[in-house]
Amino acid sequence: MENLNEKLEEQLKEISALVKKSNKSLLKFSDLPKGHIHVSKSNGVFQYYYVDRTLNTKKYISGKEIKLIKRIMQRDYELAINKRLKDMQNKLQKFLKGYDVDSIERIFVDMNSGRKILVTPFIETSENYIQSWYEENPGMQNPFPDDGVFLTNRGELVRSKSEKIIADALDKYNVPYQYEPMLELGHSTVYPDFITLNVRKRQTMYWEHLGIVSDLEYASKNFMKIQQYEKNGYMVGRDLICTMESVDMPLEVKNVEQKIKEFLL
Repeated sequence: MENLNEKLEEQLKEISALVKKSNKSLLKFSDLPKGHIHVSKSNGVFQYYYVDRTLNTKKYISGKEIKLIKRIMQRDYELAINKRLKDMQNKLQKFLKGYDVDSIERIFVDMNSGRKILVTPFIETSENYIQSWYEENPGMQNPFPDDGVFLTNRGELVRSKSEKIIADALDKYNVPYQYEPMLELGHSTVYPDFITLNVRKRQTMYWEHLGIVSDLEYASKNFMKIQQYEKNGYMVGRDLICTMESVDMPLEVKNVEQKIKEFLL
């Protein structure tokens, strides 16, 4: 089950920023009377009345005073926005104090071993999910691999320094991955550079490093590869992560880590 705490915290920040902006904006209406505008329509023409509920009075406002009408109506609109924002802010703050979806999984995780062996988890634990994912997505499936010369931190031999950078970054952030899995794309079988798992979302994504894009022939070949992915439903940024480099701009660890944080954590 995905933990939405970070997303909700981010939305709370956005709402809180809007509350602050709204409070500041309302100050410009401090000189206005406290009454409200009533709108009616007569013979196809809108008519505006100033209503003072304290005095229980209603006064017609002519079109000459349109600026006053607009300011009062704008204030009332912004007051409604301010009230709604503060209500949402308050409710979200209270909800987040008690929101801990991970506690559901911890009920099983925190059991002693004697109980665990006799209990079937109602929700599959992340540990079991990752184990099953590795079993369902074996690596090293390319039957015609080039000899790897770069040793990753996890012990795989990969073909390029860039692939080592990616593998080691995935390992650093504890992202489950396999090197060169097998994938059926329509009538073709391909071997992506990596298959990865976003544990929080329980979402699988493939990772292709496109290598030297400054080589036109190589770039054209990789463009067709990406088209093949998307033609078969694997969309870049949703199901597929891509990195690239050129002779003058090699792959940077920082760029790889940014993609990991964006898509896989």
